[in-house]
Amino acid sequence: MKLSLPNPWFVAIIAAILGSLTGSGTALLRATTTPLRTGAFGTRSANSSGPRPVAETPETSYDFGRVSLGGTGSHAFIVRNAGKAPLLITKGTTSCTCTVSDFEGEGEGKDSRNVPPGDEVIVRIKWTGKGEGGPFRQSASILTNDTGRPEIAFSIEGTVIPTWKAEPNGIVMSGISANTASQAEVKIFTFSDQLPHLNNCRIADDSFADKIAVESRPLTPDELQEEPEAKGGFFLSLDITSGLPLGKIRTAVEASFTLGEEEITAVVPLMGIVSGDLMLVGRKWDRRSNALRLGTVSGQTGLNTKIFLTAKGEFRNKVQPRVVDIVPKGLTVKIDPPSQIGGGDVVRIGIEIQIPPGAPPANNLCTETAKQGYILLETGHPKAPTLTIPVCVAIAE
Repeated sequence: MKLSLPNPWFVAIIAAILGSLTGSGTALLRATTTPLRTGAFGTRSANSSGPRPVAETPETSYDFGRVSLGGTGSHAFIVRNAGKAPLLITKGTTSCTCTVSDFEGEGEGKDSRNVPPGDEVIVRIKWTGKGEGGPFRQSASILTNDTGRPEIAFSIEGTVIPTWKAEPNGIVMSGISANTASQAEVKIFTFSDQLPHLNNCRIADDSFADKIAVESRPLTPDELQEEPEAKGGFFLSLDITSGLPLGKIRTAVEASFTLGEEEITAVVPLMGIVSGDLMLVGRKWDRRSNALRLGTVSGQTGLNTKIFLTAKGEFRNKVQPRVVDIVPKGLTVKIDPPSQIGGGDVVRIGIEIQIPPGAPPANNLCTETAKQGYILLETGHPKAPTLTIPVCVAIAE
């Protein structure tokens, strides 16, 4: 009997289909029966049976404790090679205030180091205290050729303690009366184990020296408890007498003291607005800087402007301004007779300021290189007997 063999192409197609189904089924069976691996695991080297390095670290974290603001600290971490092949370590990533210094120990290389089997190297982590104080935690890492531990992260933590702190951190006095005295106070805390020695207290702006007096005393134990970690400090009291110029005050209280061998000057801003029975208004009067701003004026054409002095309170009718001094000398001032406004509750006095043609050159633009000019008046007011009007002007030729 003659047998008829199947077509070879038909046989090939059937075999391919059966093979594909068999392979897919095997893969599916393995996927459903093999458990899922979780957690950290290392990679295997191409030659896992040969000698390889093993990185060991006795510790990877360190607590600095208390660190002064601006101070620096460092800690030495040890990395050992417990393997049978050289261990290569290189510097990795760091956080903003933390750095890995050069590797210490025998051998060459600053950014990387080969550690022979059985040997060790010191990885020193340095840190600088920054910010306003409080707890911190920073980190730095190194990279290794240990396939089971390709990266080692070191962490450091602690608490930044400032050298000193003012409470409040700025003195703001709104509504200071030019006619009455007032007071303010500030505490300066120090955090060193050494007690501070106060050398001097002053107002930064010498023009306020005769109006603002600063007294000091050490902080009491009860006051020190107001600030955690504080070990010493001073209580500063400010006595502000009457007669301050009207307008804004922008200066500072400076306290110079010695802390151990360090000389420190604590600067506490002092700001306020002085108001009173007398007030100046006008188109050229700048209330923000409390000055008459005339700018640069041609000496050939000159200038003519006017401001007004208003007086209120029980002594308003006693105000009779009189010019005592003028800087620069090219200015001339004419004062109008007083007039009552607001039903008589306020007295208004016009003050005309002129720079006549031909006035001599001057530079009083109220800058660091050109001191301000001024108009000094006697007012007749019993509690504000004088009034200084700052003038910012330059007279060109």
